[in-house]
Amino acid sequence: MSWLLLRPEIPPADAAVGLRAAFRAFGRSVGCLALGLAVSFAGSAPLQAQGGGDLAAVEAAIEAGDGARALDLLAARGRSLGARELMLRGTAKLIVGELRGGAADLEAAVERDPSLRQGWMNLAGLEIAEGDWPEAHRLLRKAHDLDPSAPDGQLNLGAVLVMMGRGAEAAEHFGRYLEVTGGGGEEHYLVATNYALGGAEHLAIEHLEQAFARDERLRLRARRDDRFLGLDSLEYRVLLSTDAWTAPADWHDGAAAFRRRYQRDDGVLLYAVLDTLRALDVPYGGDVEATARWALVWGQGGLRIKLFNQDDGTSVVQAVAPPASFSGAQWQRFTQELFRGVHGRLATARPPVPRLPNRQAPSSQAPSSQVPSSHAPLSQAPSFQNRPSQTPKPPQETPFQ
Repeated sequence: MSWLLLRPEIPPADAAVGLRAAFRAFGRSVGCLALGLAVSFAGSAPLQAQGGGDLAAVEAAIEAGDGARALDLLAARGRSLGARELMLRGTAKLIVGELRGGAADLEAAVERDPSLRQGWMNLAGLEIAEGDWPEAHRLLRKAHDLDPSAPDGQLNLGAVLVMMGRGAEAAEHFGRYLEVTGGGGEEHYLVATNYALGGAEHLAIEHLEQAFARDERLRLRARRDDRFLGLDSLEYRVLLSTDAWTAPADWHDGAAAFRRRYQRDDGVLLYAVLDTLRALDVPYGGDVEATARWALVWGQGGLRIKLFNQDDGTSVVQAVAPPASFSGAQWQRFTQELFRGVHGRLATARPPVPRLPNRQAPSSQAPSSQVPSSHAPLSQAPSFQNRPSQTPKPPQETPFQ
């Protein structure tokens, strides 16, 4: 197994200052070595396979971030500690803030048993906290040589090489990491954080774009991630404001246009949607992504609802969902109730505040998404359109009854 060393959100400049708190607060995160660079990796071999199955309780305490309990369990063993026990004790000491003692135990552990890969990686984390990239690189090479095929070794080395300014070598390691892991959204995101912390903004944005294409919810995480605070280019701002996702052709699709425009500041349309979902007892995620031009709500079973404006002055609420989540009849009923509920709540909402000319968004901003003109509103109620997955041809507009 593996243990978190440094809190991922701590930038390198602040890592040493926050190291004690990071170990104490995040020691329970398993399977992630955060070298101040958001570097994660797969766990090592099970504890029993490394000799010492009776240490499972100690490891469990470390995984839970309870360094004090781990130290008590080790002290109760009443015998001299082997290399594996020293490594566990060193990690536990780091969690409780005994940095000097923890480092000494880790050094003693790898000296007795140089095959303790996790010990080398934990020592590398301490060097990263001090900003000693060359020494961290040397220690990570020790760990990597013990298991060259491990994806975490590639990622960790790439992260440190970025900080050392050795971009070509870093790119090679990141490339191997993405190849071995399959290059999913989470993997591209981790590479992007390392590039961002290393000041390689263009490469960070390139991998963020790949991450968002694979998992659009990572865009919301990136907005809150301090590791991207240094990204301030127009390219990055456009990336965050762009929703390029399109539903597969076989997904259910329904949309309705409303006279009340979407405005993030007043939240009227967004809350009308959320309140309607609650009234329909439809679960949705607590994280809602709301930009100046559009908002996204994710519901159970892959339900995705987008709010945006059209050039004709109307707004659109568009719902899509995987074919397995609704039958055709269920989807028809759900969208009817959703759009009717939103319309009813908007009818009782306060009138919108007129926007002054000097408050309008500049034309240089990225345009909002559009829907076909068939979504223009009817005179008294919103129009809507459904596309059950079983229906291959485009749907016809149908007014509410």
